[in-house]
Amino acid sequence: MSSGMSSRDQPPHVLRRRAVLNMHWPRKPASFKDHDPIPVTVRVVWAQDGEEYLPGEAVRWDADHVYVRIDDARCGGNGVWVKPADVYRSLPE
Repeated sequence: MSSGMSSRDQPPHVLRRRAVLNMHWPRKPASFKDHDPIPVTVRVVWAQDGEEYLPGEAVRWDADHVYVRIDDARCGGNGVWVKPADVYRSLPE
């Protein structure tokens, strides 16, 4: 008998998770302080669903990383770390 859970036994929120191909984690994400949220559009490239532009709020960043809170069950958390080039204050042309 296997001790691992089959996908059939996983809770619905786990089954909705999708890998983000353009995730860009900083070395020490906990060292970033929260800023006042800035409304943005973030480019997310999902492994199964492809490229999407989603509304969100940039709340942590430096010159190479931006953490954007998004309301999407596929990310498996509250948001995504991406490169600044994937974050827009308005939709890209």
